[in-house]
Amino acid sequence: MSDEDEIIMRLETQGAKYFVDMDFPTSDDSLYRLKSQPPPYAQENVAWLRPHEFEDDSDYFKDTDKTGDVKIGALNTNYLASALAMLASSPLPFVENLFGSGVNDYKKYGIYTCRFYKNGAWTDVICDTRLPCNVEETADGVRSELCYTSCADKREVFVPFVEKAYAKLHGTYESLNKGSISETLVDLTGASCDKIALTTDKVRRSVNSGYLWDELVSFHTKQFVMGCSISNSKGTSESGENTQGLLTNVAYPIIDVREVQSSTGIVKFVKFRNPWGEGSWEGDWGEGSSKWDDYPEVQAELMAEDEADEGKATFWMNFTDLALLFTKLYVCRTFPDEMGWRQYCCTGDWVGKTAGGAPTKSVVGGLGKKLNSTSLGGDEKPETDEKGKGGAVTSLAQALKSQTKIRPESDPYWFNNPQFQLRVTAKTKVHISLTQQDRRIRSQLRENYPIAFEVVRTKRIVADLNKDHPRIWDLGGSGNGGAEELACESVKSFYSSHLPQREVSVCDFELDPNYVYNIIPHPIQRMREGKFFLRVFSDKDILLEQIGDTSSLYLPGSWDKINDVDTSGGPLRTFDEKNKKGKDNPRWCQNPQFILKTAKPRTAHDDEDEGTPKSVDIKIVVRRTDSGKKASKSRAQEARKGSSMTGVEKKEPQIGVSVCRAPMSEKEIKVASQRRRQQDAKINALGIRLPTKESSLKAQRRKMAAAQKAAEDNDEDNDEMHDSMGTGPSGKKEPEVGIAITDRKMTINKEEWSISTDYTGKDVASIFMKKVDVETLSDGLLIVPTLSERGAKGSFTLEIHTDVPVSVRELPEARSKTLNGEWNETSAGGSHLCPDWKKNPKYTLRNLSNSPLPCKIVLSRPASSWSTQTAKDSIGCMLGFYILVGSVLSRDSGIYHDGKPWNESSFVPLNSVSTPDNFVLPPLPDDEVYTIMPCTFDAGKKGNFFLSVVSEGSFELGGKGDGKKEKLEKGGDRRGTKLGRIH
Repeated sequence: MSDEDEIIMRLETQGAKYFVDMDFPTSDDSLYRLKSQPPPYAQENVAWLRPHEFEDDSDYFKDTDKTGDVKIGALNTNYLASALAMLASSPLPFVENLFGSGVNDYKKYGIYTCRFYKNGAWTDVICDTRLPCNVEETADGVRSELCYTSCADKREVFVPFVEKAYAKLHGTYESLNKGSISETLVDLTGASCDKIALTTDKVRRSVNSGYLWDELVSFHTKQFVMGCSISNSKGTSESGENTQGLLTNVAYPIIDVREVQSSTGIVKFVKFRNPWGEGSWEGDWGEGSSKWDDYPEVQAELMAEDEADEGKATFWMNFTDLALLFTKLYVCRTFPDEMGWRQYCCTGDWVGKTAGGAPTKSVVGGLGKKLNSTSLGGDEKPETDEKGKGGAVTSLAQALKSQTKIRPESDPYWFNNPQFQLRVTAKTKVHISLTQQDRRIRSQLRENYPIAFEVVRTKRIVADLNKDHPRIWDLGGSGNGGAEELACESVKSFYSSHLPQREVSVCDFELDPNYVYNIIPHPIQRMREGKFFLRVFSDKDILLEQIGDTSSLYLPGSWDKINDVDTSGGPLRTFDEKNKKGKDNPRWCQNPQFILKTAKPRTAHDDEDEGTPKSVDIKIVVRRTDSGKKASKSRAQEARKGSSMTGVEKKEPQIGVSVCRAPMSEKEIKVASQRRRQQDAKINALGIRLPTKESSLKAQRRKMAAAQKAAEDNDEDNDEMHDSMGTGPSGKKEPEVGIAITDRKMTINKEEWSISTDYTGKDVASIFMKKVDVETLSDGLLIVPTLSERGAKGSFTLEIHTDVPVSVRELPEARSKTLNGEWNETSAGGSHLCPDWKKNPKYTLRNLSNSPLPCKIVLSRPASSWSTQTAKDSIGCMLGFYILVGSVLSRDSGIYHDGKPWNESSFVPLNSVSTPDNFVLPPLPDDEVYTIMPCTFDAGKKGNFFLSVVSEGSFELGGKGDGKKEKLEKGGDRRGTKLGRIH
């Protein structure tokens, strides 16, 4: 039982005569949005009358020549009248289907129901039959006329009834003032409507080529509802008369499309209905035109067609004249169930990050062109060439290419838009429609904002392999393995418009079962929020599923210098404009550094769980938060101020980001190694791990370790008493340290895996990694956002978007200090086995607290500048360092680790060496300092190096005797470790 039926039952039970709608009262509240400020067209003496009170013998429809003709009143609803006239001119019962009431219910009970397709669903609107009328007294008595839109035959009430229900749906009659014919056609039919601008170059070309005519013939064959209108040259929406006899800003329904053979060739004709009761086409083939006499054969054929419409106001027009006179063509595409059409509808929201906007122009691939991609640990596609296909390559990017792989900028926002995946089992033709929520509400009339969608297809075999990663992350430059193609775009559709539309669509799009399709709807402008409705009409069954949103983390950061905490380190390498070449940047390690890992520790048993993801898609976005017009102006002024001394205009720095494997502590290396061994181990049928054969190399290493342990046992005998008491030889209690300090990355060697953006953006940098192995992510990735100039300041937000949750934290910069040094002619003294070993560079480390200082000391060097020397003499170039107590350079300094003397690191043929995990330096008396002496194994090995100290305590690090002290205050972490907020 419908709501209307229930109301009728109550009326009969209560003995009431007519239904009174309290939700839409007969007052100014229903007429105007603000009754205190009525619009200019507002009328006095408005009375609400039922049809029988102002006209006898009323019906929904009358079978007369004027049926379907409309008359516009004081309210500017010519668009609604046009839509109703077009529907009434169709042979299909569109207007009849608008009403969900019994034929005589409105007469007997004063009630009727209209159905509208609004915001993705059919809505029933129940109204009483009281209509606003203008009442005036005349000499012949009281005269009543409907205030607003009505039928030309006053006995017909379908037009004012629809208008009242439409007004109730929108809140007031005033909310209907001005509107869109195409949008109203969708509301009245539930179909999809295209508004074709006949004045655009692409449409004019289609007229000349015959394409648009063929489309018209096809539309008419399919019984689509069509009409044409002439826009007012003054830009107003009120209807008026054109010099050629037709009214402006109203639609003329198309009721026939024909080709006629004349004595001079084929003539293309379109037949229109004139529902407006005035005006007549005065051009060729109009009433009284000499063309009819010149071509009697045409007259004979077309006039025979007119016999069916005898008495109705119709006219014929040459298609060429149609394209020249009319400015808009409306095509309401219907997909009736009886013709085998299916409709699929999905509702979604553009909110926050999901209002990602249109794809960035610089990364949009051409129609049908494949997209490029690289992946961590996978097969890599060729990088962008030096000419910059897919984006300009900066000189800085060229300098970085020698040390890291360069990725073109990835789209930073578009990928977060809602996505829907579509699959078919046979070739299927579809019509895709995207509609935004109606923004016309009672309190205000909001305009549409531009919307669009893209359809990206992926070969099914690739999509099935990536079924756990269905999202499309890019439209070019760095996509999902190069397997995607941009199949179509709504903005490139023949029927698209440059004006904001409530509905955009792509028609007659054929789907291939060998592909999987992703539909990505979005507002054109980012952060335009609202609700949308995606519909797919198809002639066969399809599978349409929404893809889950990304998991996102947002972490703030800055490039700054506060006291002696400097995080404005600049890029990995800099470009020397004078010498036109790149060079290493020792301050890169001072930039903010972030560690990205899996959300939870990975175990060997995860591989046995089918539900555990094996890889993660990762999009990294670094967005400047000091951007905007004012900030950009301030940055530009600061850049010019900084260059005033040189007289050279300094460019505003670009933004970039680098990603590499995170450095691991010794404990993390052992855990990762153990995990890999467990995963690689074989198991028997009972699930018990089988012993593996030890390799000869492992056996040799095991024997060496056993021999080393035996040697260490001799030293332990001397310290047995101290060990049993938990003290060192000095008798002091050694602290229990359970926190391993995570290393900061000093530099990126060209031999290791790393990627960087190309520094082409000023406000945002983005990089995408497809299917990152969870095993790699368990060990961690290091993310380093930078600006292109050392010392450049700014703030940013690091965004991590993934399809599997991850964790991200920042390494607090206030707990570390890095200095760059050099071994030169006078300071390359070598190890203590060399006579001049005490000439090596020396650095002082002062513990500023009275408690032990847990710390990590790292000596590293840039691999690129040392590669030639290490290749020739890897032993002589081995790295190591000494830690001495006081200014007396004695190797017997009394420092202990794990109860054993520890005054020097091992010498290793690597580019980095450090103190062991849980290393602690005890406090020294009388303001004494530690001396750190970096060196190579042999003397004479010259080159740059970095010395870094990371600690949770307070310390000073500086060059001995240079008078400089670089102080990190105790507890001086300005921001602390940052944790991401999950959105």
